[in-house]
Amino acid sequence: MLKKFPPVLLPVLTALLLILSYPKFNQGWLAWVALAPLSFYILRSRTFKAAAAGGAACGFIFYLGILYWIYPTMRAGGVNPGVSALGLVLLSLALSSEFALISVYGFMFKKTGVKVWPYLFALGWLLLEYGKVYLSFKAVWFPWFMLGYTQWNCTPLIQLASVTGVYGLSAAVCFSGALLGSLFALEAPVYKKILRFSPAALVFAGIWLFGRQELKRAEAAVPVKTFRTALLQPSIDLYAKWDAAEAGNIKTNIEGLLAGARGADLVVWPENALPCWIDEQECYAWLKAAVSSGAAAGSFVGSVSKGGGRRVSAFLLDEKGNITASYDKRQLVPFGEYVPFREFLGKYIRPVAALGEFVPGEEEQKLPEFKETKIGTAICYESVFPYLFAGDTRGGAGVFVNITNDGWYLDTAAPYQHFIANIFRAVENRRTVARAANNGISAVIDPWGRVLARTALNERTVLSAAAPVYAEQAAFPFSGDWPAWAALLIISAFLLALIFI
Repeated sequence: MLKKFPPVLLPVLTALLLILSYPKFNQGWLAWVALAPLSFYILRSRTFKAAAAGGAACGFIFYLGILYWIYPTMRAGGVNPGVSALGLVLLSLALSSEFALISVYGFMFKKTGVKVWPYLFALGWLLLEYGKVYLSFKAVWFPWFMLGYTQWNCTPLIQLASVTGVYGLSAAVCFSGALLGSLFALEAPVYKKILRFSPAALVFAGIWLFGRQELKRAEAAVPVKTFRTALLQPSIDLYAKWDAAEAGNIKTNIEGLLAGARGADLVVWPENALPCWIDEQECYAWLKAAVSSGAAAGSFVGSVSKGGGRRVSAFLLDEKGNITASYDKRQLVPFGEYVPFREFLGKYIRPVAALGEFVPGEEEQKLPEFKETKIGTAICYESVFPYLFAGDTRGGAGVFVNITNDGWYLDTAAPYQHFIANIFRAVENRRTVARAANNGISAVIDPWGRVLARTALNERTVLSAAAPVYAEQAAFPFSGDWPAWAALLIISAFLLALIFI
């Protein structure tokens, strides 16, 4: 079938299939075949330039489709249409280099033969995803897209993440598509092609059976304790939030939600929930009064702060409103909370010069503790970084709190894309994640990625739900680097063989 497609359309087909695999389309089953057209294209390419061009085109179209929300987000923020469109195009171009790189890699290993190539391609994909997450730690990147995220609503399959992280599931999905694409490039009877696709079917079956077994264990697991949480979703208009005239309305809004949170052990406020800086005397006085009137044992409040520089932070308060612990966001949002190359870009793009600048928190921070349970904290964008959660799990976190404000994204696919990352962080660490989002999606996710309770987008509400704490241990936080090292070792061996043999 793919042989009938004009070669130039094959990368486009992969891009479209991938777009459909993600929220809001949620056709995750398509991801298992999505890379077949691009794989076939790479195997049929005659030069590495052609392979790179096809990969770049695939990546560009894919990222335009999955990140389309950047345009309405920037427009709502007052950025003119030209700059908004340019921002989307430039980011998509930059991120398309991922697909160009993996396509060149695939072209290099064509000499290994069609039978071996899908395995090496899948290992290369694993390294690509692993590498771009850690690149973001040391440089500027945007690791929003992971192939494994397409399987977010298939609970048995995502259990693999407890061993390999999302990277292993991404490699499995990639392998299926790569193997299918290689079979189209193979001259053989149809029945032989079907038989040669059996390794992908076995991989899928193995992951499924492992997941089913893990879910059976989950049914027998008993939590060591359970917190009654109340997740505030005030649905504050992000673009009116700092309007002084709206401060009173915002406070009244939150006070009304707090009245509905009575009886909770822990009340979780979303990111930057206050219409003021927590360091300001009047602001903290109001917060203290609001918290103490609710009679909850503790409150987890998101706010910007000026301590040690402008920071995006979260504060744990006791029932009297006293601050007992705090956390400063470690991974800031490029062009949102800090501006890379500010001095240079500000000369040419005026909105860049006007953006605020925050300071990242220390890499190692003492975990807030509530009722003898350590809380791992992730603010907004940090939910897409597996190593942050894994590090906190190693540090003793028994439960995670993710606070965010996705109001920037309006009613687009972005809040849904952002939400599903938390499902994988829960599975990878076998820890419950309680997520409070200003305008949604707020939820409690158990250690097996099952959504125990959730809100709809853009509703003003309090989500009262039990957040269980389990003693379960996942392998990933303690040995999650092994798939990347194994992939690197195997790829290096084949590369040396190509060079010297």
